[in-house]
Amino acid sequence: MKKTVFILIATISLSACKSKKVMEITDRLPKDVALMPERDYSSKGDAERKKDEENMQKLRVEIADEIAKINCSNADDWRISPFGSKPCGGPAAFIAYPVKAEEELLPKITEFNRQSSAFNLKYGLISDCAVTPAPTGVRCENGTAVLLYGTAEI
Repeated sequence: MKKTVFILIATISLSACKSKKVMEITDRLPKDVALMPERDYSSKGDAERKKDEENMQKLRVEIADEIAKINCSNADDWRISPFGSKPCGGPAAFIAYPVKAEEELLPKITEFNRQSSAFNLKYGLISDCAVTPAPTGVRCENGTAVLLYGTAEI
């Protein structure tokens, strides 16, 4: 009798492992990235992406042009800000800007960072997720602000 009950329970348990419910759950698991279909950037999607890239490039150039107008003669008159956004999070780079143009530049830098983050999300971009090292300071060289990294002395 005990053997019969044991065999019955074992049979029910094994048949439960083959149920459709288990198959449905595995259908919802993530698939191998290599099996993902390529994104279609044709026609409308491609045009919209190019427009977004052009808008970001225009803002990037506008920020760089405003910074280039100001001569760097004293590193204490400059600040550092994150610039852009990596798909995994965190800044893509850093930029030095003059304190005297802070009111005009910071809103533009903030907007560029927002657009960069939105672009990454919208187009599903991925990256290596490496952390971009923050600069340790700014030095003026030939009238231009240069970011310092590591243990370099200011």
